[in-house]
Amino acid sequence: MASTDIGIHLLSDDERAILEAPYPGFAAPEIAARRERVTNAMAEDGLDALIVAEFGFGGSAVHWLTNWPATTAAVLVFVPGQPLHLVVEHYNHLPHARQMACDVEVVWGERKPLSVASGILKKLAPDAKRIGLMGRLSANDYGAISAGVDEITDFNRTYFTLRLIKSDAEISWMRIGALFSDMALAAMAKTVTPGITERELAAATQAAYLPHGGAHVIEFMGVTPMDDPSCCVPLQFPSTRQVRQGDALVTEISSHFWTYSGQVLRTMTIDAEPNQLYQDLHGVAEAVLAGIEGVLRPGATAADVIAQTSVIEEAGFTIWDDVTHGYGGGYLAPVLGCTSRPAGPVPEFTFAENMTLVVQPNIITKDASAGVQTGGLVRITSDGNERMQIYPSGIIRI
Repeated sequence: MASTDIGIHLLSDDERAILEAPYPGFAAPEIAARRERVTNAMAEDGLDALIVAEFGFGGSAVHWLTNWPATTAAVLVFVPGQPLHLVVEHYNHLPHARQMACDVEVVWGERKPLSVASGILKKLAPDAKRIGLMGRLSANDYGAISAGVDEITDFNRTYFTLRLIKSDAEISWMRIGALFSDMALAAMAKTVTPGITERELAAATQAAYLPHGGAHVIEFMGVTPMDDPSCCVPLQFPSTRQVRQGDALVTEISSHFWTYSGQVLRTMTIDAEPNQLYQDLHGVAEAVLAGIEGVLRPGATAADVIAQTSVIEEAGFTIWDDVTHGYGGGYLAPVLGCTSRPAGPVPEFTFAENMTLVVQPNIITKDASAGVQTGGLVRITSDGNERMQIYPSGIIRI
């Protein structure tokens, strides 16, 4: 597929219907099924109640359980057998939260949402002794929740385990986020030319998806002369630097659709063919990518994936990024590196159908002067895997 053909028309009819809804949300049965999974996990952990505290737009767990994407502070009080309560910090956000949230009591947090949530918890479960907690809390907030409770336990690990396997509905939303990311990359490739700045490129990528309901996650980019490179990975903030003839541009782009993101990584050369160093780097990256995609299927293990990275060291290169990580609902397991840059001990992890992950063998020189980006979001299928990013692979020659 040519990059110029990438657009909304590639979505299925069902996916376009999701996109065209005024405020897209998951159906009530989908939300109910998620809550049942949380209830069962709480029972296994011996929890009487759960508090989910999130701050800032994109709060994944609150959105996953309610359809409300947490504009500022949002605290969910989850007591099995009782109505769920969503505490919203700002009073003027109440009408929209009540419009979007699914089967939950939405109340005002009175500028102290954790204290309000604690009061609701004590009314719903006055005898609760073991409480699960998600989120980053101040000492005062933790004190408000823990008063009169025997034990507070971290529920984050359990939650992230629940997010590993996506429902069919979630896969549809992730396809939209993936397409938005591809559209952003296509816009960057169309716009980049000698003289344009990194900031102007970032603006062009966002303009590709914002009119369709997408939202910004990242547009990392790094620009450096191929003949005298000094940047091996994309940088987190665009600068005023102008792109020049003979540059290499490495980029990592994620846009999201109501917290469901894609991720696409590519390398561009500007008004010049890639030199031998960049050809060598990208050749190794493509070999690792092909090897990993060749083993990813239900039943494959983390060790199977890492075994495909040995060519990196054999070629005299290394990495800074993780080679793979789970994606969709957080930065999920398994987070895997390679021999020269491990991401910790090799986990006992087995892949299953409908897990989604980013495969990104971003190879760099050992002196960290040059590097390439490639890869993207992948879904484990019943008998293998599929790329959810559809932008053509390979070095993009501008």
